[in-house]
Amino acid sequence: VPAGGGGGGGGGEVRLPGQDEPDSTYEFTSRDLLQAMQANARELKRTTQLLTRRDRAALAAGDDPSPSPDSREEEEEAAPEAAVRVRLPDGCMLQGRFGAEEAASALHVFVAETLQEGAPAFDLKTTVGSTHRGVIDPSQGGTLNSMGLAPRGIVNLRWRDDGRHGKDVVRLDTPQQPLDPN
Repeated sequence: VPAGGGGGGGGGEVRLPGQDEPDSTYEFTSRDLLQAMQANARELKRTTQLLTRRDRAALAAGDDPSPSPDSREEEEEAAPEAAVRVRLPDGCMLQGRFGAEEAASALHVFVAETLQEGAPAFDLKTTVGSTHRGVIDPSQGGTLNSMGLAPRGIVNLRWRDDGRHGKDVVRLDTPQQPLDPN
């Protein structure tokens, strides 16, 4: 049924209940599908992963913070990634991905941003498998790679007040998911 009644030139039409939609209503082009998939991937990444400040800025700008599969091999040679897990005293783990040549202070910033405001002060201490032994001092510089935390590493978080804090100090809006086993 044409819309607009008597004259006027409106180009729409009114569909009455029981009338079928034309097939063209449900057809997607490959471009439509690609855009929908990319939007879903960005939303999934935004809501389920702990991101570094650099990755959050890339997402806010509409960019994909993870490199494409083609550029990943080139990037690994130049600056590989570091997947670092931070073990809280209660066994809870935080996991973040960084550039291997990022400063150790980026790890401190990541942990601080993941904790609730007013959380007690903390130290990060490397584990037995790393080349750097002891407390990571962000003011001394050094990269995650030079500390043996790339491509993967684990550090322990120790509260300076010797309190028994755990998941209760992690921000409530922090995405929680099973850790990637790789």
